[in-house]
Amino acid sequence: MKSKNTRDHNTAKEDPNVNAKTLKKALRTLKSRFATNDIKNMKEIPGEYITGIRSALGLGYNTLINRYHDPRKLTLEDILNTADITNTEYETVLKVAIREAVYNHTKRDISKLLPKEGETTD
Repeated sequence: MKSKNTRDHNTAKEDPNVNAKTLKKALRTLKSRFATNDIKNMKEIPGEYITGIRSALGLGYNTLINRYHDPRKLTLEDILNTADITNTEYETVLKVAIREAVYNHTKRDISKLLPKEGETTD
């Protein structure tokens, strides 16, 4: 059985709530801000024009807020699509997301799974 090629399905749907001129201006602003390293947090992205950015990314409002306010929850697809719609290098968007995610991350403690100090393992 041949698998579906999902590359053809990454198209934004028409949304009557989106003002095309406002979206174009917001995307141009984001591109410029990425280029000058002015974007410090991923939550600044939907802040430019939340209705248009949400539709351009194909995300629901709650999903957009949840992921972009906590970049640890972003998917690779979110990062790639953000770069696509802002016409920004993938690595630039990824760098912002990683920097913020690492800053907000608490290191995982697995000490309860490991042998205690001085214990020998066979």
